[in-house]
Amino acid sequence: MTKNPKAKRLLVNFFILLFLIIGTFVAIQFAKGYRPDLQSRSLSGTGLLNITSYPKSARVIINDKLTTVTDDKLYLLPGTYTVKVEKDGFHPWTKSLPVKSELVTSADARLFPIITAISPLTFYQVRNTAANTDSTKIAYVLKNSPQETNNGLYVYSIIGNLLGSSNLQITENSIRDYSLATLIWSPDSSQILALFTDKRQQITSAYLLSSKNMNSNTLSDVTLRLPLIINQWQDQYAKINLPTLSLFPRYMIDLLSHQSINVYFSPDKEKVFYTPTVDLNLPENEIGQALPNINSTPESRNLQKNQAYLFDLKEGTNYALPFADKPLALSKTLITAVSATPSASLASLLQLKAQTDSRLTTNLSWYSNSKQLILTNSDGVNMVDYDATNITNITYVQPLENFVTASPDGSKLILLTNINQKPDTYNLISFDLK
Repeated sequence: MTKNPKAKRLLVNFFILLFLIIGTFVAIQFAKGYRPDLQSRSLSGTGLLNITSYPKSARVIINDKLTTVTDDKLYLLPGTYTVKVEKDGFHPWTKSLPVKSELVTSADARLFPIITAISPLTFYQVRNTAANTDSTKIAYVLKNSPQETNNGLYVYSIIGNLLGSSNLQITENSIRDYSLATLIWSPDSSQILALFTDKRQQITSAYLLSSKNMNSNTLSDVTLRLPLIINQWQDQYAKINLPTLSLFPRYMIDLLSHQSINVYFSPDKEKVFYTPTVDLNLPENEIGQALPNINSTPESRNLQKNQAYLFDLKEGTNYALPFADKPLALSKTLITAVSATPSASLASLLQLKAQTDSRLTTNLSWYSNSKQLILTNSDGVNMVDYDATNITNITYVQPLENFVTASPDGSKLILLTNINQKPDTYNLISFDLK
């Protein structure tokens, strides 16, 4: 031991500095996911698996072993793991997830109840339903009420009903039977256009109704004004679609605008499902290549005509949706400009209706969280992850006219269907997804 005080202090400072350097190095390696391996006597790289779910506190089973509960973070050695998230009373969620050294892999499971609580939103007989542009309101026609004046066109508000009834009658059926009309919401949801046609599908009369209050029975026929109404609503839809479209890569803008039908953006505008009208190949995923980690589900970048696909803007990934119906008789064309000479035909007006109502053109629609799709088929109503995995049946009952919509908060599905009623009697029924 040296007796020189300066040398002693220098030696102490050196060891302190060495300790800080080693400690910092170890802390950095630990933060990166490296852990001591006693067998090899070295630091082994690990990856972080971040598992969340709704509802929370669900069991996490990794490679058939109960490991933890959500929400949690796990350091795992690099490899591919089969992750199953389950909770009593809910359908399980399963996915194969690759864990890479020094990277975070996320798993966000939305679990749906095995048995859903149901409650009726309407009574007697409902026909002719139509959801507005953001699925916060549903227009429907009530029939067979004991009070004749109660029959007519209503607007059901899914949210914001704390101070009054959620069902607002906006017109009676005494003069016109609105169950025979085609109902089209305006882009701003302030009006509903009711179209009446003959057997040749020619428009015989049209009425523009306020969706906020009771309308007079002496409404003026707006058939002659239809070209102007179409022009105005096309302009509003173009102003809605163009900013969203501009967020996507150039090749997707061209594809969605000119070579696809049935284009529907997710509520958060970060995803879109569509059906190309030609066979083509998407460019390499440059967005995904620039990210450290993306969804592990294999992509489909070789597009086939009339096959539905979904594109994720954040990761640049593209997935096939093999369960989607082939294009129906009505195909939606994305409105990005006003027609030079708008035609007051039923076909042009149905294009306005189809801009947000995917039920007219396909068996798919968006769930409110933008992470799942609502799928209707011979099995009833199902939920499926946006990458076409985890198809989960919600109910085996069939919705009339394919009508099913989710509440904005995702807590319930609303179907026009028949449950424990007389044959051919349908009402709006709420299915609890909490």
